[in-house]
Amino acid sequence: MARLGRDRTPVLFAVTTSVLSGVVLAVLTKGLQLGISAGATLGWAALVSAVVAVAFWAAFAVKTRKGPKAAFLMTSAFEQKYYVAALVQQVHRALDREDIDLVLKVPDRDYDAGAQAHHLRRIASKKHCYLGGIVVAGEVARLREDLAAFCRASRLPVVFSDLEPFPTESEYPDHTAFIGYDTGELGELAGQWLVGQLRGRDRPGVLIIASREHDSRQKRCEKVLRSALPDVDVTTDDRCEFVRSRACSAVRAHLRHWEAGRRLDAIFCTNDEMALGALDALATTASAATRDTVVISVDGVLEARTLIDTGDSPLRATVVQDAHRLAVGAVDLLVKMHRGDAVPRRTILNAELYEGG
Repeated sequence: MARLGRDRTPVLFAVTTSVLSGVVLAVLTKGLQLGISAGATLGWAALVSAVVAVAFWAAFAVKTRKGPKAAFLMTSAFEQKYYVAALVQQVHRALDREDIDLVLKVPDRDYDAGAQAHHLRRIASKKHCYLGGIVVAGEVARLREDLAAFCRASRLPVVFSDLEPFPTESEYPDHTAFIGYDTGELGELAGQWLVGQLRGRDRPGVLIIASREHDSRQKRCEKVLRSALPDVDVTTDDRCEFVRSRACSAVRAHLRHWEAGRRLDAIFCTNDEMALGALDALATTASAATRDTVVISVDGVLEARTLIDTGDSPLRATVVQDAHRLAVGAVDLLVKMHRGDAVPRRTILNAELYEGG
């Protein structure tokens, strides 16, 4: 409605003039038919016209003040991403409770900075349509300048999540904030759980199935393992891009070349979908090395938690990123910034380990 007020004011003025002219003519005609003097009739016409004009422009002003009632959500990935789908659903619900519509922007290709930059340009060209938005950025090193330029040009409130796009708080543009989990801490929690499972075993073997996005998850996990278990044997494959089928293929490939007589004690997958792929591989590949393999992952999506609850799956734990809590927090920050309230620049949520009942 803000754009309507700027662009169509002359048209609305013409419509108002036409309406008031009709009111004056109608009052004059009726007054003369009833034998009322022309002076009195003109007075009544002026009074009625004033009331109509005030009511019309007051209604228009109220609509104009309301401004846009839509927010954008731009994700870094979408295809076959259960956690992203859950986050979108939770953001939609949180915005709907605030009477705000959601406009979803997803990249043509997952984790493509160029595709996200394209969406930023599209949003900036229609910034009058939005009260602000939430950005889940990928390839942040490549996208950082585009994000900063977008924020400066649009001056829209923006809440970042998932990966922090700027190294320090001082580099965040005005009207922006971050809420999310410390992605390295997620890997650290997984590493601590693995230490508890593997302590006392001779030369435990661990396979880490990962992506180059969020690489601090696998790095922090490996650091914890090597610090607590000096003889641990860790192999990391970071080519799986958070995709279930890629993880399945990777685990199968590693098992084909696994050293004879060597155990695969544990697999850490840096998201739940890759863990499901690892389970597919374990279920279809007969190997003495995987007889007692345990799996841990990250996200806490429903399918993963359900498998953990059965107690029959190698998947024994997941580090939970609570999509509901994240969405509610992001929308709260966005609404407050839209109102002009001060908000913290960075909000780091505490992750929890889910091991089932």
